[in-house]
Amino acid sequence: MVLNGLGALAGGITTVLVLITKFVDGAWITVLLIPALILMMRSVRRHYSHVAQEIQVSTPVCTADLSEPVVLLPIDRWSLVSEKALRYAWTLSREIHVLHVQCGEDTDTLRRQWGDLVEKPARAAGLARPQLVVLDSPYRFIVKPIVDYAIQLQIAQPDRNVSVLIPELVESHWYHYLLHNNRPEAIRALLLFNGNQRITVVSIPYHLVS
Repeated sequence: MVLNGLGALAGGITTVLVLITKFVDGAWITVLLIPALILMMRSVRRHYSHVAQEIQVSTPVCTADLSEPVVLLPIDRWSLVSEKALRYAWTLSREIHVLHVQCGEDTDTLRRQWGDLVEKPARAAGLARPQLVVLDSPYRFIVKPIVDYAIQLQIAQPDRNVSVLIPELVESHWYHYLLHNNRPEAIRALLLFNGNQRITVVSIPYHLVS
C-alpha cells in the first residue's frame, strides 16, 4: 500500500508538472478540450433522452375532435406562386383567409382584381371563396401583422387548428435563395416558436425554371 501510494503521488506530481510546463505546447487539450467534449456529449445525450421520454406514446392514435383547419395564406401580390399555394389550400379546407399587408398600389390592384382572379373562378368550380383580409401596417411591417393575425385566430377558435401556407420561390442556385425568402423564413420562425401546438406551418415551393 505504501509503495502504491508513493507511486500514485509521484505520478500525480509528474502529471501536474507536465501539464503546467507543456500547457501551451498541447497539454491544454488534455486539461480543457477533452473534459469540455465529454460534458458536451453528456448534455447531448441527456437532451435526446428527455425528448424521447416526452414524445413516447404507447396508446392507439386519437381519432376524436378532427376538423378541417383554418387556412391562412399570406401573399404580397397575385402571381403563379400565389396561385399554386391557393390551389393547394382548396385541398385542405373550405375556410381560407388570404392575408395581404396594406402596401399602396399593390393592395389597390389586388382588391380590384380579386373578384375576377379568384372569386368568379371559385364560384364557377363550386369551390369555397377565399376571404381576402387586408392587414393594416402603419410602419410598413410585413411579418408582424401576419403572425399576430394567426395567433389571434387560434385563440378565437380554440377547437380548430390553423394552417399557415408559406409560398416560397426555389431558385436553381442556392445563393439566389437569400434574395427572395427572408420574410417567409421570419414568419415560419415566429410561428413555430410561439409555443402553441395548434398552428401548423406548411411550405409551398414554386421552382423557377430559369
